[in-house]
Amino acid sequence: MPIPNIFPSDNELERIRTLGKYEKLFENNQESVLQLHEKIKKQYKNAADLLYLSHAIPSHISEFYGDFVQGDSERLTIDTVLDNAQEKQLVKEIVDENDLKEKIYDYVVKQSEYGFTVLLGRVENGKFVIEEVEQDQYFPQADGSVIFATYIRDPHGAQPMRQRDLYLYTQHYQLVGNTVHIERRAWRTDTFQRASDAISLTYLGITAPEDEMIQNMTMLPIVQIDNGRKTRFGFGKSDYADIMPQLAEVNERSTHVATQLLKNLDAKLEMQDIPSLRSDDGSLKTFDYIMLPDNTSVKTRYVTNENPLLEETFKHIDRQFQFISWVSSVPMFELLKTTQPERVEALRIHLFSAIRKTNTKRSRMVKGIRQIIQIGFEMLNKTLTGTIDVQFSTVIPHDPLIEAQVEQIKVASGLSSRESAMRRLENYSQEEAEAELERIKNEDREVGFTTNSAPPQI
Repeated sequence: MPIPNIFPSDNELERIRTLGKYEKLFENNQESVLQLHEKIKKQYKNAADLLYLSHAIPSHISEFYGDFVQGDSERLTIDTVLDNAQEKQLVKEIVDENDLKEKIYDYVVKQSEYGFTVLLGRVENGKFVIEEVEQDQYFPQADGSVIFATYIRDPHGAQPMRQRDLYLYTQHYQLVGNTVHIERRAWRTDTFQRASDAISLTYLGITAPEDEMIQNMTMLPIVQIDNGRKTRFGFGKSDYADIMPQLAEVNERSTHVATQLLKNLDAKLEMQDIPSLRSDDGSLKTFDYIMLPDNTSVKTRYVTNENPLLEETFKHIDRQFQFISWVSSVPMFELLKTTQPERVEALRIHLFSAIRKTNTKRSRMVKGIRQIIQIGFEMLNKTLTGTIDVQFSTVIPHDPLIEAQVEQIKVASGLSSRESAMRRLENYSQEEAEAELERIKNEDREVGFTTNSAPPQI
C-alpha cells in the first residue's frame, strides 16, 4: 500500500514532469519545453505576436522507428514453435483479439517517446485483454511490486474542474508466493500532490473491489518494455533525451531567422519629400519609408537588410540536424526528406545504424510479447509448453530477384530445405508451405518431372 505523505516520492514526481516534457515534444508543443532566448522575445512588443517555429522532429523519430520495428504487418507472425493445436489456437486468439500485430507500432512509438512502454494483462469474460498503461501512472517499487496511480479531480465539487480538489486513485500489485494481490485505494492529496488521507473508492465513482487476488501466477501481470538498456533510474532512455539541446537550437535559430525576415523582408523606401506621394489632406500614402532631409544628395532607393550571417545560420542549423541524425540513428534523408540512395545495397549502408537500433528495439519488443502472452496463459489457467516465436519482416525494400537467387543457392548447396526457403520468400505458414510443396510434386508427376532426377551428363 502507498505510504501516506511519502508516495509519490520526489524522484517519482520529477519523473512525471520529465515524461510530461517528452509528451509535449512529441505533440509539437515544444516552446514550453525548450524555451526561447530573451533577445528574440524582446523584438516583439506584444507576447501574443511572438513567432515560434517548432519542427516536428521528435514525433518523426518515434514514428520512423514505429514503422521500422513493425515492418510489414502482413508478414509479421506471432506463433508457438511447437506443433500444438490448442496452444496455437489460444495464441492466435490472444493476438487477434488484442490486435497485437497492429498495436506493436503504437508500443514502439511510446517506447521511443518515453523510453519505455508498459503492458497490463487482465481477464474479462473469459478472454485475455492486454492494456497499455500510461507511463506517468506507472510506479515500480523497490520491493518488486508496482503501483498504478491516477490523479482525479473531485467529481462532486461545485467549483470549476480546474479548481477542484485533486484526489489520487492507486492500484498496488504485489506477488506473494504464487498469488498476485491487488489493493485499490483512494486518497486525498496534500499540496505536494502526495497521498494523504484515505477515502472510499465509491466517492470517486470506482466500483472495483478494494482487494483482489489472482491465483497460480509466477509473475505480476505487468510487462515493462524498455527502449534498449535500462538506465540507473530503472527505465529505458527516451530517444529525445540526448538531442534536446539540438532541438532547441534548430527551433530557436529558425525562429530568429523568421523574425528577421518578418521585420525586414518588406524593404523601406528611402526618399525625399515628394508632393505627388501625399494625399489631399497632406498626409503620406501608406507604405514603409524613411524621410530624408531636403538638402541630402542621396537618391530615392530601397533599403534592405543584407546580413552575411544568414547563410552561416543555415549551415549551423544543418549541423544540428547532422548531430540529431547521428544520435538518433535516423538518416539525414529521412529527417530532411532529401534524395535517398537508389540501390538497395547503398540504402542498406546508409541505414546501417537505424537497422542496428531497430534490431535492439525488436529484441526488447519480442521479449515483452513473449512475457505478456505467457502471463495470458497463466491467467487463463493454461500451460504454455512451447516458446513464442515472433518473426518480423525486413525493414528495408527488398529485391525479389536477388532474394530468390540466394534461396536457390541455399537449397542447391544443401544449406536450407525448400520448405524453409518458401516460408522465407512467401511468408507462408508451415501448413501453407507443405500444401504448396505437395502441389508442386503433383504438377511434377503430371509432366513426368522429378526434382530428384540426376543432372544430365555433359
